[in-house]
Amino acid sequence: MGRLVPMLVVIGMCLLAVSPVVHSACFPAIFNFGDSTSDTGNLAASFPGFTPAEYPPYGDTYPGKPSNRYSDGRLLIDFIAQAYGLPFVDPYLQSVNSEFNQGTNFAAAGSTVLPVTYLSPFYLDIQLREYRTFKTNVQNVFNPPDGSVPDEAKKARLPSPEDFSTGLYTIALGGNDFTYGYTKGKTVLEVRDYLPQVIGNLTAAVKAHWGALPLKNCGVIFVVELFQSLYDYGGRNFVVWDIEPHGCLPYTLTLIPHTAADLDADGCLIAYNDNAKWFNEQLQIALADLRANLTNVNLSIFNTYKLKSELISANTTTNGFNFTTKACCGVPNEFNFDLRVNCGLSNVIDGVNLTAVKCDDPNQYLVWDGVHNTDAANKYLANQFFGGSYFDPPFPVTPEGCTLSAI
Repeated sequence: MGRLVPMLVVIGMCLLAVSPVVHSACFPAIFNFGDSTSDTGNLAASFPGFTPAEYPPYGDTYPGKPSNRYSDGRLLIDFIAQAYGLPFVDPYLQSVNSEFNQGTNFAAAGSTVLPVTYLSPFYLDIQLREYRTFKTNVQNVFNPPDGSVPDEAKKARLPSPEDFSTGLYTIALGGNDFTYGYTKGKTVLEVRDYLPQVIGNLTAAVKAHWGALPLKNCGVIFVVELFQSLYDYGGRNFVVWDIEPHGCLPYTLTLIPHTAADLDADGCLIAYNDNAKWFNEQLQIALADLRANLTNVNLSIFNTYKLKSELISANTTTNGFNFTTKACCGVPNEFNFDLRVNCGLSNVIDGVNLTAVKCDDPNQYLVWDGVHNTDAANKYLANQFFGGSYFDPPFPVTPEGCTLSAI
């Protein structure tokens, strides 16, 4: 195919470079690490013209044209920024029209936690190295090493050094570490075999040390030099996304041959959901250990698995989502999805021209393109984020003095 997989960009929502920066009373900045579920343009900036999200019908719902996001509209991270009164978080690698005075997005579509060659070269360690470089450069602008007077125009485009301690850190990674194995024909148990390393690297991102960690991934031994952690760099407010119910995604339901006996009452693959649940349980244990050894830190999991499971469950209200295991944009079939035809494209398969078309009403769908959420689903998730009941342990989503904006 001429275009690659997952990626995204944000255009607009900028502040004048020399205008005074008005910080949110909630969190002054957001620093995000992730994959296509939160990439606002890094992969597109790196490989322009090769990512589906650069083309219609991506962005049809909002802003009415492609914005390099893997959705018909906004991402969860967009709604979070909007509720906090912040502009959308610009991608770190976007060279033009980026404003970083209220945060930076290091997420890149296709990224993994482990250092594997998959859909993107920007695995977690690379994103953290970018963060370290960014923070060092910010400090040098505010306090020039040569003792010169700081450039006020440059300062206005950047977060203050204090924002790195008081800002919100969001980490939404790990899903591609599962699909990396599944697409290579690995069984659920073979994938589970390397998931402890995924958890180890995620926790190391929050608090680690300089050193070497052997990682076993699909029989290959990697030695990865650990970065100094976000906590050691001043971060104190962390939200880590857990893994959603993979067995309910049109992507997984299409990729994995199955029978009715493999499905639960909601039409989801039992074993693949169990794998996600096992990972989430182990991640919870690891983060609890980490919390016990840190001081003055807010570190919580945002339970997207529970949230989306409740939406999908036949025993609860659908909240307007009438299609939970079918893609809005895809090839018309049981799951509205075909691995060989990306949303908005056509491809000749076995002599037949197949086209992945958009549904009439994306608001009725949880899933946009077989993998990623619709704008409506992301808005629903954001409302639950600020409701506070899906965090473990509770997270102070509205610090003292914080007034949320409507989303």
